Amino acid sequence: MKHLGDITKINGYDTPPVNVIIGGSPCQDLSVAGKRAGLAGERSGLFMEQIRIIKEMREESERSGATDIKPRFMVWENVPGAFSSNKGQDFRAVLEETIGIVKEDKSDIPVPKNGWHYSGIIMGDGFSLAWRVFDAQFWGVPQRRRRIALVADFGGQSALEILFERKGVSRYTPPSRTPWETFAAALAKRFGGADKARENSELAYCIQGNCIDRDQFVVQTPKHNIINATPESFMNFDDKGLAFTLSARDYKDPQYVCLNSFDCQSKRVFDTSGVAPTLASGTNEGMNIVPSVLEHSTVRRLTPLECERLQGFPDGWTDIDDYIDTNGKKRKTSDSARYKALGNSIALPSWAWVLERLSYCCGADRTMASLFDGIGGFPLIWETLNGAGTCLWASEIEEFPIAVTKLRFGED
Repeated sequence: MKHLGDITKINGYDTPPVNVIIGGSPCQDLSVAGKRAGLAGERSGLFMEQIRIIKEMREESERSGATDIKPRFMVWENVPGAFSSNKGQDFRAVLEETIGIVKEDKSDIPVPKNGWHYSGIIMGDGFSLAWRVFDAQFWGVPQRRRRIALVADFGGQSALEILFERKGVSRYTPPSRTPWETFAAALAKRFGGADKARENSELAYCIQGNCIDRDQFVVQTPKHNIINATPESFMNFDDKGLAFTLSARDYKDPQYVCLNSFDCQSKRVFDTSGVAPTLASGTNEGMNIVPSVLEHSTVRRLTPLECERLQGFPDGWTDIDDYIDTNGKKRKTSDSARYKALGNSIALPSWAWVLERLSYCCGADRTMASLFDGIGGFPLIWETLNGAGTCLWASEIEEFPIAVTKLRFGED
C-alpha cells in the first residue's frame, strides 16, 4: 500500500486510480460533543478535499478514454451530529457536493422541516446516493456507537442495494453466516493476534471473563445469567459463544449493578429500560474519550487491548514498537496514542457488512483507497474481503496511525 500523507497535497490527476474511495473526514467540527464549527471547521472541512480528489480522478479517467470511469463508488463515514450541524445545512452540503461530482448543476436539496431522517435515498439519471445510520451494538460490539454510512454510486443505481436489506444485492447470495462471522474467521487467519479475540466458534469476542466475583465487571457469555436482562438482550447473541455484555456477580441483588451512565460513545449497549448495561466511559477531553469501568467500587481505565476488542480489531493491532515517523524522527508508542487512535477509528463489524455488499457491486474491479485512514480499519476490512493488495493507497497525517498502517500493510 502506498502512503500518500496529507490529503491537501494529493493530486487526483496523477494518483493511482481506484474504483472505490472511502473516507471518514474528521468529525470534531460536526459532533455534538465538539464546538460545532461544521464544514467550515478546519478539520471537518477536509471533506471538500475528498470531493476534489474524486473529481480530479474521474476527470483524468475520462480524459484517458476509459470505458469505466473511476472511482465509481464513494463511501463517507461520520457522526450523526452531521445531521444537525449548522441547522442541517452541513449535511445538505455533503449531499449536494457529492451529487455535484456527476452533475454540473448541483441539485438544490432543501433541509427537511423536522430535520434529516436517519436514512434516505436519492436516485438520479445514472447515479444513486443513500445514507443510513448504523449502530455497532447490533453487530455484536459491546458498545453503542452510531455512525452515518453514506454510499454514492456514480455509475448506477446500486447505493440502495448496498445499504438497505432486500432479498439480496445483484450477484449476491446471502451467506449462511453473517458477514462479520465470515470476516472474523478470515481476519484471524491473516493476523495471528486475532485468535485471542475469538473462540473455537470463530465468532468475534470482545473482553472475555471466565469467573464472576462480586463487584468485578466481566464479559458475560451464554454460560452465565445476565443481570436485569430482558429477552431483547439476546437479539444479537446466540449460544455459540458470542460475548454478551458486562455485569456483576450477584444475580439476586441488583444493587451491585453500579455502572454509571455517561453520555458518550461507549456508554452502554442497551438503554435504561432494564436491559443489561455494558461499558461506561470516564473522561471526555475534547474528542479524546478515555473509557473506564468500575471495578471493586473504583474506576479504572480500559486497557488499550480492551479498546481494540471494543472496536473489533485484532488483539495488539496498535501495540507497535518504537517507530520512525515521516520526518525521520524516532518515536515511542504510548498508551495515550493508542487510546486516541482507537477512539477515532471505526467499529469494524457493521462496516464489514456494508463493504461486503459494496464489494459484490464492484464486480471484478475491487480496488480501493482510504482517506483519513486512521489505523487502517477500512483497508483491514477491504483486504480481508477482497485479498491483499486491493487497497492501493491511503492518506493520513498523524504519525502514530501512519506507523500502524505501515506496519500492518507494508509500504510501497
